[in-house]
Amino acid sequence: MEQIGLMQTLQDIEAAIARLPAEEQRRLVAEIPALCPHVFPTEGWNAILRDEATRPALTSLLDQLDADFTRAPEQFAVVSEASLCDRK
Repeated sequence: MEQIGLMQTLQDIEAAIARLPAEEQRRLVAEIPALCPHVFPTEGWNAILRDEATRPALTSLLDQLDADFTRAPEQFAVVSEASLCDRK
């Protein structure tokens, strides 16, 4: 029974967020780490990068990208500081 109440609460929250103006939705997204500090590390990306947990799906994806690049490097865009500055 508690699970049903939780699902209803989540649906209510989602509906309330959907009713917010776009600017308020953006502000909410920016503030979510402060609203849920137990989920988001205070050190941000540094904590995530230092986390030694294995991520098999990410490792598999990166291995596939490496293999694709080795097989056909011309299929990948060359990115440089100049090419990024040229984009407007």
